[in-house]
Amino acid sequence: MVLTGNLRDFALIPTDKPGGPPYRSFDITSALVHALSQAGHQNIVSFNPAEGLGILSEQGHVASTLIRDAEKVAGNEASLTRQLRVLIRLVASAEDSCCLVIEGASRLRTESETLGGELHELLVTAERALLTAVRHRVAGSHRTPLYNTIFWMVDREGDLPHWIVGNDLVRVISIPLPSLGDRRNLIRPLINSLPNAVPIPFDRELDEASIELIDRYAGLTGGLTLRSINEINRLAIDRGIPGARIEDAVRTYRVGIPDNPWHDPALKAKIREAAATLNRSVLGQPAAVRKTVDILIRSTMGLTGAQTASSGGRPQGVLFFAGPTGVGKTELAKSVAELVFGRNDAFLRFDMSEFAHEGAEARLIGAPPGYIGHNAGGELTNAVRQQPFRLILFDEVEKAHPQIFDKFLQILEDGRLTDGNGSTVYFSEALIVFTSNLGVYTVGPDGLRTPRITRGAGYREVETTIRAAVAEHFTRDLGRPEILNRIGENVVVFDFVSEDVGNELVDVFVNNIGNRVRETTGARLVISDEAIQTLKSGATQNLDFGGRGVANVVEAMLINPLARAMFDLPTVPPEVVVTRIKRSGEAWNVWLR
Repeated sequence: MVLTGNLRDFALIPTDKPGGPPYRSFDITSALVHALSQAGHQNIVSFNPAEGLGILSEQGHVASTLIRDAEKVAGNEASLTRQLRVLIRLVASAEDSCCLVIEGASRLRTESETLGGELHELLVTAERALLTAVRHRVAGSHRTPLYNTIFWMVDREGDLPHWIVGNDLVRVISIPLPSLGDRRNLIRPLINSLPNAVPIPFDRELDEASIELIDRYAGLTGGLTLRSINEINRLAIDRGIPGARIEDAVRTYRVGIPDNPWHDPALKAKIREAAATLNRSVLGQPAAVRKTVDILIRSTMGLTGAQTASSGGRPQGVLFFAGPTGVGKTELAKSVAELVFGRNDAFLRFDMSEFAHEGAEARLIGAPPGYIGHNAGGELTNAVRQQPFRLILFDEVEKAHPQIFDKFLQILEDGRLTDGNGSTVYFSEALIVFTSNLGVYTVGPDGLRTPRITRGAGYREVETTIRAAVAEHFTRDLGRPEILNRIGENVVVFDFVSEDVGNELVDVFVNNIGNRVRETTGARLVISDEAIQTLKSGATQNLDFGGRGVANVVEAMLINPLARAMFDLPTVPPEVVVTRIKRSGEAWNVWLR
């Protein structure tokens, strides 16, 4: 048998001790020995690369004899690998029921696996043992006969060659993470040790408050091992965290940071003004701003995913920004990151057009073992491990390779990813934002894009059309409706940039240009009303590309000719006045006073 999966955890074994805990914790090897003994196996020997050969359970002297014979046959100076090879052969042919547990079998993988090497000979011996293992009747029992069995405990199934694990006589068993019931059973005795707890004897019924604490504690620890829950409880005791605030202990264990910015009173004060702040940053998108602020309020109140029983590990918020190009989707994400976290490094952006090829997910989470660069980790997992409190933007998500959506599903559902090194990275403190241009255009068989909806349509029509296109893409094109289900009602549709908003953007851009001129030359820039009107007239003719189109027009009509005109001046005066903007041939020119 090949055991893999959650091997470093505990297992809970029921006890019959009256008045005591109903379960005892055993490491996986001890739990295996217990199960084998219950089944009737009397002699269990072991091997691990650190300690060599050993005895886990023995009735009589069979196990001792097997160990002694293996060392004798192999020779006192033989390597551990050779001793194990002999022990495998002896266990398979033992006349009394016997098992061998090989712990840390993945550590045996060395260059000696090549043909003729010690490890290769060991594996060939193990393959032969499959066919020669002795079967024993259990005395005085009608139970199924017992085979002499070898248990390989490996990190990954692939750590043994395919010609071993693919054999019909080999059973591969993956030990799962603990279930909700397992976590509740472990937590029941732990809550008695939390600060300020009033211990409840095991022979007494739990009160309602204790039941609520156990349920909440178990829900918050979804995806964690029982060993991790023990460590969380110890952390809570060391830091004086009572059961009422067990969320703080779980968060600290997951991300390593005790302070929770989401519960900072200063953040609540900023979010109260968030609508006004964000509407100044992103013009003409009140519906998108309102929905975004709702998500932030929900996160600061600790109600993210409150409708589910086990939501503690999910991201603080998920937003799917959809709409035309250049309407402020990325800008709103940046503004939210600055508002919530107050730092430039809290904004992490991935252009998903760079992740369109097969295998691109290795850039996000790191290459798997055996591939070049697997020790370097992934761009996404490394960044979140270093700074878990941040906003992560996946730009133009519809361009990502379909394999990457498996990673998105893990982030949205479980709030965690396992990187190429096998380490778990948690996204429970992050905001996740996707952006997309889905629904604005449709691509015909000839490859040409035609508008599905045009500027001038009412917002309700824009929202309905784009939402339908997003749903169609995930359900029909990708065949991944579960991704859409995890996003839920957090699809935020952006409207087209109107003419009024285009005029406001011109004012904003002109003000930015004036600030830059003052910083670089010390001069004050003044633009006449006539020049401003010319600029706005030209800019609003290019609104199909949103604010980006307006910015391009301002660059062509004002920035470029202004730079040329100032460059030709012998000295820049204290005040630069643009009186007129006019096209001359293929270029725009400005007149200065």
